Amino acid sequence: MWYWCWRGKSRPSYPAFASPRPGNLLQDKLVPAKSIAIPPNPSTRLGQRRAAARRQEVDDTELADEMAGVVLKRPARPMQSGPVHRYGVGERLHMGGGGYTTARVASSCRIVALLPYEGHGPLLYRVRSDAEAFERVIAEIDLTRG
Repeated sequence: MWYWCWRGKSRPSYPAFASPRPGNLLQDKLVPAKSIAIPPNPSTRLGQRRAAARRQEVDDTELADEMAGVVLKRPARPMQSGPVHRYGVGERLHMGGGGYTTARVASSCRIVALLPYEGHGPLLYRVRSDAEAFERVIAEIDLTRG
């Protein structure tokens, strides 16, 4: 199909870009390829790895000797405990209505379980309402005494 570009001229026997002539520009610029083969003796590489590991061990021991007399400028930060639940299991509380986002009837309820704090968001409780036949998870802000 490449010969259609000649438009009526006599078709050459080979394409112009693949000329076998010695003065071809592409052939003059070619560089012999370098070998990327893996060395036949892998034990030399393994020996280099072992020597590097030994040097690293020496560096680590020197660093430990230097750090032996260093005192930290700041004490370690104490662990902070999470927030504490305001209500306990078995308490009877008033559960507020759900509003537009949650279909929930305002009624009294009993706390069945305290759910663990997840690190963000409100404290959660598992409650059983007097008006419903199932348990639901409620945020602490939706519960009030009374």
